[in-house]
Amino acid sequence: MRGRSLHIQALVVAGVSALIAAMLAFGPSPSAVAASPNAPCNSPSAQVVSCHFSNAITDPDFCGTGKAVDGTFDGRFTVPLVPNGPVGSWNNSEAHEVLTNPATGATVLIHSAYRFTSTLISGDPSGVHTIQGVFKGDAETIRDSHGGVIARDAGNLVVEATFNGDEFVSAEIVSDRGGHSLFANGDCGVLVPALGLT
Repeated sequence: MRGRSLHIQALVVAGVSALIAAMLAFGPSPSAVAASPNAPCNSPSAQVVSCHFSNAITDPDFCGTGKAVDGTFDGRFTVPLVPNGPVGSWNNSEAHEVLTNPATGATVLIHSAYRFTSTLISGDPSGVHTIQGVFKGDAETIRDSHGGVIARDAGNLVVEATFNGDEFVSAEIVSDRGGHSLFANGDCGVLVPALGLT
């Protein structure tokens, strides 16, 4: 299962917890989520923690095609230990992912490098509440094996998500400056043909 449209809930839920947000802010790829839960982390100061993790997986039913795709993932994130200022939580992250169709050798490269912030804008976190998530930077760039850009989400994206406690209710894109069609529509529509899975 792959694609931002399928993972929009997970991305926005991540805004509730700075650490979870940091883990998912690399992008919604299964390999990012499946990366080692014991990622090596360090705390360069009493205020921030930095983590690095990588993994290799095979998705046996990539984007619901019934075909396998191999993936490798390498990512880093930095997240504050204590919320600071008007922003409830933030993280800076960068990730590199390589997806390969083992049947044909077709490969795509995915890169992301951006800051994610989340702020409680209304309600009580234990009841109905709304969180505003802001993504700034290169949310996802998909390239062919020679480096040519296939698709790209970049710029500033503002999403408001409503929850009832920890339960996701709804999400709405409030502002999209730069173009985030992959976030809105998912990336399967781009990745499936690029990997020769059609």
